[in-house]
Amino acid sequence: MSDPIIKSVVVNARPDRAFDVFVHRIADWWPLDGHAVSASQGQPALAVVIEPRVGGAVYETMFDGARTDWGEVLAFEEGRSLAFSWHPGANKDRSTRVEVEFQALGADQTKVTLTHRGWEIWAAEATDKRTGYDSGWDHVLAECYRRAVAY
Repeated sequence: MSDPIIKSVVVNARPDRAFDVFVHRIADWWPLDGHAVSASQGQPALAVVIEPRVGGAVYETMFDGARTDWGEVLAFEEGRSLAFSWHPGANKDRSTRVEVEFQALGADQTKVTLTHRGWEIWAAEATDKRTGYDSGWDHVLAECYRRAVAY
């Protein structure tokens, strides 16, 4: 069994704003040119969406307008936390789980913690998948997301 990936970033915003940027404005900051199914086909994606409710979809609009599902929202607490299954570019029976928590630190800072678990579903490929996502989340969360919250 592989350990979960745990990444944290502190942003200069209250939890409600940090959550809003992560969920409702994800298409503004997600690196669609490199971290998307479309990117694996040589073109940046047009958008990514998290439908803000339990049972909502997490999906990409590909360069040609087609939709490809990345996961499903499993838990949703506005301004505090969310969790979703995660299978971009893979069949949903190979889903891992991503959990994101938003914790207030003083008046105007939030600690955002992302936990990505469930690597055992990938069996022999688990180590390689986990290694790729470990560095990928550094870029997506610590660089792209943090920069978006700063604006």
